[in-house]
Amino acid sequence: MNILGFFQRLGRALQLPIAVLPVAALLLRFGQPDLLNVAFIAQAGGAIFDNLALIFAIGVASSWSKDSAGAAALAGAVGYFVLTKAMVTINPEINMGVLAGIITGLVGGAAYNRWSDINCRTS
Repeated sequence: MNILGFFQRLGRALQLPIAVLPVAALLLRFGQPDLLNVAFIAQAGGAIFDNLALIFAIGVASSWSKDSAGAAALAGAVGYFVLTKAMVTINPEINMGVLAGIITGLVGGAAYNRWSDINCRTS
């Protein structure tokens, strides 16, 4: 795959998590005191923004896998959890943000593509 093909595929993989952002922004705005003044709605939008890196890890891994598998999404989420905890042990002030989600999503999707066809032997 050439570099242009890689970035086209990456752009398609990023579309799924980016599609969540307008909904989160609307929820966050509608819940503000000067509009609807419903704290529940504002907290729902804030929860999406607070976990944006995890959403990117899940979305990119699922989109990067060859068949949009849920197992790839789980691999991306687990990879994100491992990366964030490992980075905190190295330096507690490191915060990779959404980049960590994108990286672990790519790794999780690629790992799924590589090893999804392996079957365990049955006795």
